[in-house]
Amino acid sequence: MNIYEKFKEKLDSLPIPSPKTESRVELEIFKRLMSPEEAEVACNLSGQPEDLKTISQRSGMEVEKLAPVLEELVRKGVIFEVVFAPEPLYCLVPVMPGVYEFQLNRLSPEMVNLFEKYYDEKQGEAVFSNKTPFMRVVPVNKSIPAELNILTYEEAYNLIDESPTVCLATCLCRTNKELIGEGCTFPKDDICIPLTPWAEYYIKYGLGRKASKEEAKNALRRAAEAGLVHCAMNVQKGGIGICNCCGCCCAILRGVTQLKIPTAVAKSNFVAELSEDECTGCGDCVDRCQVQALELTDSTVALKEERCIGCGLCVTTCPAEVITLKRRQEEIVPPNDINDLMVAIQKGREVQG
Repeated sequence: MNIYEKFKEKLDSLPIPSPKTESRVELEIFKRLMSPEEAEVACNLSGQPEDLKTISQRSGMEVEKLAPVLEELVRKGVIFEVVFAPEPLYCLVPVMPGVYEFQLNRLSPEMVNLFEKYYDEKQGEAVFSNKTPFMRVVPVNKSIPAELNILTYEEAYNLIDESPTVCLATCLCRTNKELIGEGCTFPKDDICIPLTPWAEYYIKYGLGRKASKEEAKNALRRAAEAGLVHCAMNVQKGGIGICNCCGCCCAILRGVTQLKIPTAVAKSNFVAELSEDECTGCGDCVDRCQVQALELTDSTVALKEERCIGCGLCVTTCPAEVITLKRRQEEIVPPNDINDLMVAIQKGREVQG
């Protein structure tokens, strides 16, 4: 086993998988991201944030020699640094979400194609087949009827308000698809919203800019107007960011649209309800739906409720105002925080075998 295979095994031991492929494309990705010596150091990290002293003892390297190597690995987006801690803390992250996202503004078309090959060959299915998705849909604020009781984690604005630091960044997925000639017309600048602790990392390493909470809420409004789906970490508190996703480019929704995994993202606890008798058949909502849950038939629109992810985009675009959101009969409460989410995902992997 060479050092890149060892590193792959380390990443795959995390709750969110980084699987082995027949083509071994993942090894080619790692070779292009870091040297063998750097990979050797990275293999001494765990999935839990640790200080230099702890990693030094495990690796046998002096702190003075270890520190610059870790900083370079962080700069290359291979490992994560908890920036706001009193002293630097370092840990491993999965390829997605993690290493892939940290390559923002760094990738060549050739590297994008390698990541795409990994996604198509094995990674996408491995990540999105877990019974506990790591991301969930958050409805557009304007789409939720005022009379419904809304929980804190069900409103995107609340997620922003609860984060100590907020950042705005370019959409990695649409940027990368554009690099390989497969881009779309949805907005990509200042549209992704990293929150603590990813926000501090993005700001320090130039992946995004610090933003006010109002700027972030404006980004949500721009995203909703453009027809993008709000997706957040599948937790009640402490999520790492809000992605604003399209079904053509974004890795999360492509789990539904391309890989045909309906549970790739956790649906919101709302579902669309359509009054077919009052529908004018304009088709605006059909064009707006990112997951093909609506279909124009003759002079009206039909809703495929099993495909609806509860994003609310159809509600805000219907000129006849005949679509509303209602609560699902069976609601799912997300894990409390990221630690609980990782435990649930790990259990899901064990069940899958």
